[in-house]
Parts: sequence; C-alpha cells; structure tokens
Amino acid sequence: MDEPVVLKESQHGLRRDMIAYEALRVLTRLDEAGYKAYLCGGGVRDLLMGRKPKDFDIATDARPEEVKRIFRNCRIIGRRFKLAHVFFRDVIIETATFRALLDAPSPEAEEVPLPSRRRTDVPDPTFATRGGVIVRDNVYGTPEEDARRRDFTINGLFYNIADGSIIDYVDGLKDLEHRILRVIGDPETRFREDPVRMVRAVRIASQLDFEFERHAREAIIKCCGELKNSSRDRLHEEMLKILNCGRAQRVFERSWQKGLFQTIYPGFSAWLQAPEGHAHLHWVKKALRQFDVWKEAGLKPMPALQHALLFGPYIEGLSGALAAEGMPEFEATLQAVNTVLRDKTNLTQIPKAVVFDVERILGIQVQMRKSSGQSKYASRLRHRNGFDEALIYLKFAGGIDPARKELADLWMAPAHEPAPHPRKHEHERPREQAPASKPPQD
Repeated sequence: MDEPVVLKESQHGLRRDMIAYEALRVLTRLDEAGYKAYLCGGGVRDLLMGRKPKDFDIATDARPEEVKRIFRNCRIIGRRFKLAHVFFRDVIIETATFRALLDAPSPEAEEVPLPSRRRTDVPDPTFATRGGVIVRDNVYGTPEEDARRRDFTINGLFYNIADGSIIDYVDGLKDLEHRILRVIGDPETRFREDPVRMVRAVRIASQLDFEFERHAREAIIKCCGELKNSSRDRLHEEMLKILNCGRAQRVFERSWQKGLFQTIYPGFSAWLQAPEGHAHLHWVKKALRQFDVWKEAGLKPMPALQHALLFGPYIEGLSGALAAEGMPEFEATLQAVNTVLRDKTNLTQIPKAVVFDVERILGIQVQMRKSSGQSKYASRLRHRNGFDEALIYLKFAGGIDPARKELADLWMAPAHEPAPHPRKHEHERPREQAPASKPPQD
C-alpha cells in the first residue's frame, strides 16, 4: 500500500485547544498508556474546515477491554463491532479499535460465532454478511486498514495526538481542498455493503456544499433500490439527522434527483408527483426550509412537529377524503396519521411515541377550527399537551393557506381571562378563606 500523506503540526490549522476537553482527555490518557490514539472521522474534517464538530470520535489500537481498564467511566457496547464509550457529565466519547480491511467477505461467514477466547495477536475472525450487506464485523486491524474501510475520503483522516500530525491514507486532504465527496473503494460495492451510506453521502455533501465524484453519483442512482435491505431504525435515525442538519431542503432536492427519497417514501412521493399532491410541493419545501431556519437559530423542534409539517398536506388530504365518506373529522385525522406514518411501504420505522404526538398535533387542528380561541373550551385546549406544537403548525399553515391565516391570528391573540367576581364590601373576606383564629385566652 502507498505511504500516507503526513502533515506536521505546523503545516495544518488543527490545534489541540480546538478539541473538546473530554476527547482530549481520552486521547491523552491512551497516549500516556502507550497506545496509538487518533482523532478520526468527521471531527477531523470539520476542524480542518473551521467548523464546530458535532462529536469527537477516537480510533486506537487498544482493545475495548483495555480502554475500560484505563477509564472507570467506560462501558463496552455493540454486537456488530464492540465499542468503548467513555462517559463524562454530558458527553460520550466513542472509542473504537482499528478495524481490518476485508474486501471480499465470504457469505458463509454469517453463521460464524463470536469468539469467546481472550486477546491474542490473531485478529478476531468474525465478519458476516447477509445478501452482501454487512451484518457483523469484528476484525481488528491497522490504522491504514481502518482508514481504507471508512466510507468517504474526507472522513478517513486521522489526527495523531502524540505529535499533532494529520495522517492521510486515502487522499482525503486533496478532496477536502477541492470540495469533492469521494467514496473509498468501489462506490457500487460500498453502497451495496451498507446502503445507508448513500443517504449519508447526500446529507454530508449537502451540509458541506460539496460536489459528488462522478462514480459516486452514478452509483447512488444505480443502487438506490438497495435501501430496501437496510435497517428501518437506522434509516429513521438518518432521516432525523437530515431534518436537523441545517441543509434539509438541499438534501431533499438532491435525494429526489437521485431517486432516494422516492425509494424511502414511495407512497408520499407518488402523491407529490400526482396532480392533487404536486401543488403541495411548495408546502414540503417550505417546511424543510423552516427546519433549516430553526437549526440556524439553535432551536431543536420535536420530531413529531417535524413529521407533522413534512407530511401535513398528505395526511390532511387523506383525512379529507375519509371525512367526505362520512367518517367524523377527528377520527378521520387520526386514521390518516396512522395510514401515512405507519405505511409498510415506507423504509423508515417511525416510533409509536412520535406517531402518537403527530396524532395529537393534527387532532388539535380539528378542535381549533371549532372555536374562536377565546371561549372556555379554547382555554382548556390551550393547556393540553401538544398545543404549542399545534399552534406552530397552524401558524405555518396560515402562512401558505390564506383561509387558515385568520384562524391562526385568532389563536395567536392573547387569551382573555375571565374577570374576578367583585366584592360587595372591601372588608369582606373571600368565602374560601377561613377567618383568622383568635389567640388562646389565659
């Protein structure tokens, strides 16, 4: 393999004081214990770009059990690949042992049991796939192998705490300079191994405003159907990252161009392409733009509010159709929420709690239409869980639909509290207040 590109501490702009204290503590302790300790992944990339990293991940040649011996505040997690999580007050530093590079794992390895022996100099031979998708990977390797098995070149950079150098085995520095997202290895093979990488690629490229390398772009279009082999929970987590990444609208546009969004949400996408739904595409894009505005302002809305806004017109259209058939409006709304968000053709697994909160947000819309916002009924409604999110939804809808703007203005107005009952005499005590007791007599 080729020699890595190494930039000395004086040749790059990454300084130790830019690294979070908790990550620096873990790196320093591992280094003092005689292990290799590298800051890796998106943290190095973001620091070199002058961005604030979301988290700091560490790669080391120490095994998880050895990391746990160094840090009492450590817990080993993971089944596919064991990781050491070092816990601080509000921060978790994920520490992973360097992994081996295996280009052509045998499908028969799926039934290989996890090793139960103690550490030896032989890597643990556990690498399993199912239909070409990695399902278990527990083979330790070298720093170079670890870098070459990562997803994108810009995520394959290491910062060595021992001497402050940047180590680049995959030409990530060059792609970082030219603002190109390039897959490490053959893009089609890597996307088939882990289809979620395609969604990550679109998100990262959109966040950084990078262009796709040609082969990566073509592979995404060709392999988007492979997302059906992905974990529904992982895809839901990735979709939440997209909604909160600050470039949600850009991610949507790029993923739509490449067919990813249509693959993940086929029913919703088909509706958006149909005449009755295409008119609401403006709503969807404006909702995504609103998420970006909130992110820029440092706000993090409830996932339920985001899902309500994103799928709102689709849910409302289905609810209206059910109500037209004679179903009560409130019941039609709840059924429409479940039909859309629990659609088995969707490739994401939205948690039941989120679905329940979306039901509450859109159910309150029905109740808000029955009041002017100033009645006793409205006063009780204002104290219900989910009302604040429902009011945000109504205000958003009012900005698009003039018919709802008047209702939104009524509910946005301060509520009128009933005036207290006047007393007949100033010296008269309220009825509920008992008279003060007299002191005992001698």
